[in-house]
Amino acid sequence: MTLENLIGKGLVREPANAEEMRRFLAKIETKLADANATVVSLDSRFDLAYEALLQIGLAALRANGLRPDSRGGHHVMALQTLNTSIGYPRDKLRLLDEFRRQRAAGLYDGTFQPSEVEVSSLIATVVSLKSYFESWLRTQHPEFII
Repeated sequence: MTLENLIGKGLVREPANAEEMRRFLAKIETKLADANATVVSLDSRFDLAYEALLQIGLAALRANGLRPDSRGGHHVMALQTLNTSIGYPRDKLRLLDEFRRQRAAGLYDGTFQPSEVEVSSLIATVVSLKSYFESWLRTQHPEFII
């Protein structure tokens, strides 16, 4: 499915700009720094790293001139479209979805308590995805780089 096919089915067109992309990248960096703070609980660190992951997915959509509509499900939409929005390898999407499920289990029913290994894995994934996104942005949309 293309991003165009999702317009009206969870996505709407809206042009992006360099200032917005700068804000996204700054927020991602802040969330990652906070997720690495070992004085914070593992639960909070996981949530912060997940928020950075979600911000990358949303920024990728914005760089394509799209944003999630108000229907809900924007977490799934932002993460599952990374292959289409920035060419992120499809085989890596399963891990992102697993992080989304874990975060939801911790948030909505309290059944997920992340370990240090799980937090570290999420942070490493976010760092890698952030690098991938920034590289994609430099080559595909240099006008968004300030």
